[in-house]
Amino acid sequence: MAAAALGAQRGFDAISMADIGAEAGIVGSGVYRHFDSKTAILVAMADRVMDRLMGRSAQIIAAGLDEGQALTMLARDHIAVAQTHRDALAVYHREVRTLPEDERRRLSRLQRHYIEEWVHLLAPLRPDLADGEVRLAVHAAIGAIQSTLFFRSGLAGERLSELLEEMAHGCLGTMPAPVSELALTKLC
Repeated sequence: MAAAALGAQRGFDAISMADIGAEAGIVGSGVYRHFDSKTAILVAMADRVMDRLMGRSAQIIAAGLDEGQALTMLARDHIAVAQTHRDALAVYHREVRTLPEDERRRLSRLQRHYIEEWVHLLAPLRPDLADGEVRLAVHAAIGAIQSTLFFRSGLAGERLSELLEEMAHGCLGTMPAPVSELALTKLC
């Protein structure tokens, strides 16, 4: 999305609708046919990423994998989203405070539901942790993955994914679970 790329480069409040239109290859006023404001664009970016995360999370949970496999797949998926939608996530993280209160609450609710999926899977794998500790581990794992939004390591995508998976599981205190080809076919 043109707005995500520009917002990540210059800062979202530093770009105009005309800038977004030019980046998208249309006149600035053409953007208004799709969005009534920059705030609407920001909300759409956040919704797109959350819809993607929530949709894939639901598929992973519905596939009937064991907790370790499902948690590994959630981590891998989050890494893929962080790499694919890097600009949109970075802009959202920087600008979420500027959203209207009702949108911030709605998006926060979606994020909590997504985190609960991780918590639900991690808790039986880490019976040594209290509920608050499980939640802390999940937040740390997701934070480790999303740290790449603001730091360009220069690593090749595949190597970056491998390291992020190791680091996420390090935060969770688990090992990545092997996921069989049969399990992967359940996700398609």
